[in-house]
Amino acid sequence: MESMIEFVHRRIKEKRYQNGIDFTMGNGHDTLFLSDYCNCVYSYDIQQVALDHTKTLIKGRGNVTLFLKSHDLFDEDVQSFDVGIFNLGYLPGGDHQMTTNYEVTLRAIDKALTYLSKKGCLYVVVYIGHDQGKESSFLQTYFLNLDHKLYNVAKFEMMNKNNAPYVVIIEKR
Repeated sequence: MESMIEFVHRRIKEKRYQNGIDFTMGNGHDTLFLSDYCNCVYSYDIQQVALDHTKTLIKGRGNVTLFLKSHDLFDEDVQSFDVGIFNLGYLPGGDHQMTTNYEVTLRAIDKALTYLSKKGCLYVVVYIGHDQGKESSFLQTYFLNLDHKLYNVAKFEMMNKNNAPYVVIIEKR
């Protein structure tokens, strides 16, 4: 069975997009992936090491803009987007004490839904197998309360693995 991020990537491959956002740049793999399916990609992280690694990975890609700032500030740069990815948790290979924060992430997701184009999709990959993974319960409450007249919300998860990551897909109706 495919990983959560492979599942997300497979779904994104079904279309072409004007603007895409990697809300959690990390090591740059989602940024690189989005650059193949979007005319413009915007990518955010607060760690210089993430930006440096991603810059090397996307070398020669003219459709990507990297930002060294929090994902909840994306609206300073982007007015509309069609597809976005959040990969919550910590930077693989980085400091595991530096993780996404529930309050900031919720602000970013809430804003993202405002700027998401009609029929656009937001993918939130939630990793719960670390100390800060408790943000999952707060986010789940938020997702459950999204207006079904405005959004379709689905969850893809492994049912027989403890603390396995899962994906929430939000499509703007």
